[in-house]
Amino acid sequence: MIEAERVGSDILKTTVTDKLPNDLEGMEASTKRLYSLIDDIYKYVDDVVEGRAAPDNDIGRFLANELASVLKISATDFDNVFNKIIQDNFALIYLSSLIRTQLSMVEKLNMAAQIL
Repeated sequence: MIEAERVGSDILKTTVTDKLPNDLEGMEASTKRLYSLIDDIYKYVDDVVEGRAAPDNDIGRFLANELASVLKISATDFDNVFNKIIQDNFALIYLSSLIRTQLSMVEKLNMAAQIL
């Protein structure tokens, strides 16, 4: 190895993680965080309506703008778009698996050629 590769390799060896999150775990964590934020907003609006908290006009305008910017789409259109995205993701996963397999085969063939 050249010096830069050795330094990089040493750094990678010292970095230890228990487990890298997969896509599903990342999506689950993001969904939980989003649910928590929506719950906080709901509690704030409920407190303002019930008179337990002082209203903030800036927050009210921000919430109104955000709710107005939400795309209005029918359930069937949403299902169609969602299914197309899922199919695209599955195609990408399949292609990345093929590429990983091909790289592994090339690496093994190169090792065999070096031995011979």
